[in-house]
Amino acid sequence: MANLVHRDFENEIARFGDVVNTRKPGEFKIRRKTNSTTLTQQDASATNVPVPLDQWFYSSFVIRDGEGSKSFQELTDIYLRPAMLTIARGVDRALLGRVHAYLGAPAARVGRLGALTYSNAKDYVLDARERLNVNKAPLEGRRLVMAPAAETAMLKTDMFVKANERGDGGTALENATLGRILGFDTFMCQNVNSVLTGTENEALALTEPHAAEFAGALEIVVTGFAGEFVNVAGNDQPTWMLDKTSGAVVLNEPLKYAVLDNAVVTRYKKCANEATERAAGYSEVMTLTHGANKNLQVGQLLAFGATLVARHTYTIIEAEVVDTTHTKVYLDRPLAITVGSAAEAYPGPVGSMNLAFHRDALALVTRPLALPDTRMGVMSAVVPHNGIGMRVLMQYDINVGGTVVNCDILAGVAVLDSGLLIPVLG
Repeated sequence: MANLVHRDFENEIARFGDVVNTRKPGEFKIRRKTNSTTLTQQDASATNVPVPLDQWFYSSFVIRDGEGSKSFQELTDIYLRPAMLTIARGVDRALLGRVHAYLGAPAARVGRLGALTYSNAKDYVLDARERLNVNKAPLEGRRLVMAPAAETAMLKTDMFVKANERGDGGTALENATLGRILGFDTFMCQNVNSVLTGTENEALALTEPHAAEFAGALEIVVTGFAGEFVNVAGNDQPTWMLDKTSGAVVLNEPLKYAVLDNAVVTRYKKCANEATERAAGYSEVMTLTHGANKNLQVGQLLAFGATLVARHTYTIIEAEVVDTTHTKVYLDRPLAITVGSAAEAYPGPVGSMNLAFHRDALALVTRPLALPDTRMGVMSAVVPHNGIGMRVLMQYDINVGGTVVNCDILAGVAVLDSGLLIPVLG
């Protein structure tokens, strides 16, 4: 993903929390003249976008004394390359996880959760293309990044792989790659927000049908809580309960599609923050309590706050099971507001959130961190790869009986233009 978005890379040394300013160019207005007209100049302007360097990705490991006989190349393949790939995966997930910032109103996204198939894949892509066209996204630099299941659905669509229709000499069919379709450079990424199964939920049912754009109360006997995500079959959007009574639910937005009588309403049950308050800006691990064997998952949305004003949504970019009822998670960005001890948290629904976007929708800024004084006995270097400078530190530690290796980068992610990325639900 680092190669697909707006990049602001420099080798200036930075510290965690520093703010880097990038720019979003403004638009010029059309003018017309005759032979006698005096030209009117317009100021060249750009909107300043501050990007805090609030993402410190690292991977640390120990090469034990017994491994010291291996060659550097062997050690690189066994340890260093996987460590660097871990950081690359974290950057990918932080960028892709920011899709929640583009969900917006129903018109800002296309498709339905869990409903992308070979029969409607072309329509979904064309709908996303239309939204970008309406939002005046440049034609060059458009990308479509899909979860594995979404790519599979596309590959089952004849028009995307037939050599005689694509004119690519059969490359798509031979290599199972989509290449460029309908104006998009397409990619499959295993880090796209995607939850297939396993999250804790309860199936309910509507008691009467409702038309598209309905914004009133949905008649349903609810056992859940305001703030929880709910998915109404037929609508299939990442909606949540804004308000509820014993017999009705008001969603946070109008229905995008009509729903039938007795349509299944899936309620995704809330979980809870650990018994420790986490202040705004906190970016390290959080432990959440949930139902037995219903662990939180990488790529799952996680929201705090049950009102439109208080709600902040994140993506889980790393999850580690503690036991059957507790999971440690890292989020796609630091906390926007304080999350209290045992505060309610709301896991997101099943489905994938693929991305159709122009590169200027999202910015990634990275900076290398300062190298330590060599007199401290630390071997260090900033290793540039793919335009990103990653710091590598090595030092022998008597206490652990081996060489400690640490790889890290400092990064920041920012939304540049909310109209240049269209979530494609699937």
